[in-house]
Parts: sequence; C-alpha cells; structure tokens
Amino acid sequence: MIVDPPPSGAPLLLVGAGHAHLHLIRQRRQLPAQRVILLDPGGFWYSGMASGMLGGQFMPQADRLDPMQLARRHGVEGIRGRLSGLDLDRREALLADGRRLAIAATSLNLGSTLHLPAAHPEGPALWPVKPIPRLLALRRHLSRAFDSHQRLHLVVVGGGASGIEVACQLRALAERHAATPEIRLLTRAPALLPGAPRGAVNWLRRRLARRRITVMTGLECCGPTRGGVMVASPNQPWGEDSYRFLAADHVVHATGLSPPDIVERLGLPTLPDRGLAITATLQSPAASWVFAAGDCAAMIDHELPRLGVYGVRQAPVLLANIAAYLQGSELHPYHPQPRALSILDLGDGQALAIRGRYWWGGRLAWWWKRQLDERFLSAYR
Repeated sequence: MIVDPPPSGAPLLLVGAGHAHLHLIRQRRQLPAQRVILLDPGGFWYSGMASGMLGGQFMPQADRLDPMQLARRHGVEGIRGRLSGLDLDRREALLADGRRLAIAATSLNLGSTLHLPAAHPEGPALWPVKPIPRLLALRRHLSRAFDSHQRLHLVVVGGGASGIEVACQLRALAERHAATPEIRLLTRAPALLPGAPRGAVNWLRRRLARRRITVMTGLECCGPTRGGVMVASPNQPWGEDSYRFLAADHVVHATGLSPPDIVERLGLPTLPDRGLAITATLQSPAASWVFAAGDCAAMIDHELPRLGVYGVRQAPVLLANIAAYLQGSELHPYHPQPRALSILDLGDGQALAIRGRYWWGGRLAWWWKRQLDERFLSAYR
C-alpha cells in the first residue's frame, strides 16, 4: 500500500454525489483540507423514492437534490464533470474534459449502473432501473401510451426488492390513467425475495395477485425478440422446447446491477462484478489516498448487498477516516451491520418491511417508509 503523506495544500476530491458524499459535504468543517472539491455530472436522485416517482406518487423534483447547491452552502467547490482516470504515480485525477487535478486524496461514491442486453429492432423497448432518470422517461412514455388507450404487455425482470417495487408501481401508474396493462414479474430464482422470511413472501404474493401482477419464478430472460422476449428455465437442458415466448411491449430490467465502467479503468484492484476493492478502512489496498463507499465499492472481507443504507452507514466512518488520513492519524474500520431494514413500497399505500427474520406489511410500514425517506431528504434540502 502507498503510504506517502498527502501533498501540502492539495485539495480533497469527492467523485460522485451519492449517499455517503452528501454526508461529507454537510460535515465539510470536519475535513481538515483547505479545499474540498465535488466532481459530479448532475443531480442526486434518491433511490428510496425512485419507484414511487415511477408510479406517480411523487413529482420528479421531490426525488431529486442539487448537490452543487448543497456544496456551495457548505463551502465545497463544485465541478460539473466526470472522472476519466487516475494518475497513480503523480497522484492526479484525470477529468473527461482533459483537465488534470493534483489531489491530496480522493473518495469515490459513484453508485451502480445496469447494462441492458442488445435490443431487437422489432422487439420491446428495454428500460433499466438505473440510472434513475430512465424511470422518469419510462413514466412519461407509459403515461402517453395509457392516455391513448394502448393495451400494453409489460415485463419486469428481477424478483428482488427493486423488481417487486417496479411491478407494483407500474400497476399504480396504470391505475392513475385508468389503464389495464398486463404485468408480469419474472425471476430466475425459485421464489421472490431470496432469503426473506417465508411468511413475508407469502403475504407479498397475495398482494401481487390482488394487484393483478403475474409472478413467474424459475425463469430467466434470454433476450428480446420480435414482439416480446424469450425465457427459459436456468436448470432445463437445452433443446427445441427449452425456450418460451412472452409478449412484451416494454421490459424493465431490475437485476444485474454493476459498478460504473470507470472503476475498471483506474488501475486499482477490483472484485469481479462488485466494484473497487476496499479494505475495512474504506481504502484501496493499492493506494491509501483512494477511498470509496456505496455501490461502487466492494469490501474485501464482506460482500454487501447494493442497498443505500450501507452507504449511509459508511458515511461517518468515511468522514472520520479521510480526516485521519489527511492529519496522519490512525484510521478505524467500518463494521457492516449484520442485518439491514428494507421497506418495499407496493404502490397502493401498502408496504412490506423486512429486517432479518422479522417482517410486517400494511399501511403502517408504508407510513414508516415515508417518514424515513422524508427525513433523509430534508437533511440535505
């Protein structure tokens, strides 16, 4: 690990405005750097309310923050742009516009993305759940289609929390427009929400049936074709009857999240499909001046699910360790919580909350989620 001291007077560079960096910006006074710079291409979209925005519960502006405005308020310089690489020998950040910045340290909080399969020229429209503005584009597209009385076939790929929320919010959006599309939820797993309590899954399946959402387990999407998608069982031997056709006008992919491509171009160790490798102190094992948190980072000793709550919990440790690094003090490890609370917004004033083996569903869970979401966003408005 590179342990040389940071250059005197060089700035701290925060790349990306994710959950953890919002906290660092608000606590800028605790960072012993003469200059702190935020590099980010656009607004912060809050993942906790993204599906609700798709379903029409929230206007887009309710789910979005301007990180540059937050940065100015707390004495952080803002640069609209993207990182294109790091010069590890000269300790410089390379910007996509050609600029080079000498830095004391940098922290990456870039979130995750989703790579779609190749589209078919006569196949369905394909939509990823990330970046979140794509869900806003889907909402606007479907709203026009519903208003023109198109009878649509919608397929959601992914039986985890994101896929379930998206399927429910598609039904909510349709109901706002008095439309009745066919909605199918497809997962390659044998059941929804792998690892969730059985009672929670059974409760959820009953809710989905009432919302007229067809659940198809044990099937994976093999790719788009004319008028729909081909699906198959992952465990079925190949043969002429291996594939089934599902009619689809739109397919939303809610599985297969991966770190942004830039992570692989930094010249630092990564963990396949997980992100930039980081130690317990949230540092790269090959460059102590590079920190990372959230979905783009992969802890070497812990495989964390891609949930915003982990970025939020990493934030105080990230803040303390960057400050300690800049001062030459001892850094402390981040210890992930063994269980995290997850609350699924089901789009009709109902939600399902799960934490470990405990769960509860209904309006109280939905109200609790609203309180948590509004509390988080209000802290940065």
